[in-house]
Amino acid sequence: MHIGIVCKVIDNFGDAGFSLRLAKALAAKGHCVDLFHDEPATFKALYPHSVYDNLRLIDAVKTNIETEYRQTPDLILEPFGTSSGQTAFRFDLALKSRFPRTPWLLIDYLSSEKWIESFHLNTSTDPITGHVTTFFYPGFTDKTGGLIHCDYPARLAGKQQATNNTGLNVFVFAYPNAPIRKLIDLCNSINTPEYAIKIGLTGNVLAPGPEDCARLIPFVAQSEFDELLAQYDVLFVRGEDSFVRAQLAGKPFIWQIYPTEDDAHTAKLACFYDLYASGLGADCRLALWNCWLAWNCIDTTVDFGKAWINLLPHLPELQTHAIKWQAQLLDGRELVKEVLTWRGLQTPTLNEKPDL
Repeated sequence: MHIGIVCKVIDNFGDAGFSLRLAKALAAKGHCVDLFHDEPATFKALYPHSVYDNLRLIDAVKTNIETEYRQTPDLILEPFGTSSGQTAFRFDLALKSRFPRTPWLLIDYLSSEKWIESFHLNTSTDPITGHVTTFFYPGFTDKTGGLIHCDYPARLAGKQQATNNTGLNVFVFAYPNAPIRKLIDLCNSINTPEYAIKIGLTGNVLAPGPEDCARLIPFVAQSEFDELLAQYDVLFVRGEDSFVRAQLAGKPFIWQIYPTEDDAHTAKLACFYDLYASGLGADCRLALWNCWLAWNCIDTTVDFGKAWINLLPHLPELQTHAIKWQAQLLDGRELVKEVLTWRGLQTPTLNEKPDL
């Protein structure tokens, strides 16, 4: 098939990261993929070297889709379509106008909220154009579209690092409002020659000082990200793509959800936590939740320093739980497979059956 993917970048590496991962997974299965986007620099950082000949990155801002793009796609995917109104250039509308008969799947944000199960694969018809959009919801249950995990390296699955009796390696990829400085200062103060916590920082975060236990680590291409996470014991991740890859890594993690002005992210964080932490002991469950609340700056009465200290004794239990959760995800629904299954059930297009 020839597949188009629409990526309007709002959250920098989040939107681009998911869209690129989806595009690469489809290309790896032999499909021809055109990824339309509006942030060349971001995609260059994530995908510095072309790996798939059947994957094209198209700068939609510089391309006149209605006149220059001639290939009729068999499927168009629009990740995070709810962000369309936040972009000045609506190239998604240009594609809808150009290819009104092509099945269009809007892949929404990942969530654990119960309502997404009943909305998954529902449709909406534009009253003016008649264009039909189907809504696809990624998720963690069999009533959703699942997660992208077909690309997770098999050699890393189920792999648990040997216990390090001399220290702890912590990975931090966070939004600027996270209490990163407090984490560094606290680890500086509790480190000893016999046991030290080392922190690897990436993304647009503060630069650590020469005496800090933290260091900046180079930005890596998306293809190297899973290997990078595998080197650490605890993962601080943000948004959606790194959040999912941390779970697939089978490591204890602290998630910083993308904050929204209406505070809807608070409920989404709680919904996922209830699902994820259901198998943990009561003390461990509470300790991890307090750490999440403080890291997300949701509950200002919870001091992150104390929450982090209280979490450390529970890391062995969290590691065991993370490996079980990893196995559950890898055995669960796979998003790319679900997308292709849905497309196979659609009415053939004129491009597929020209005799119609």
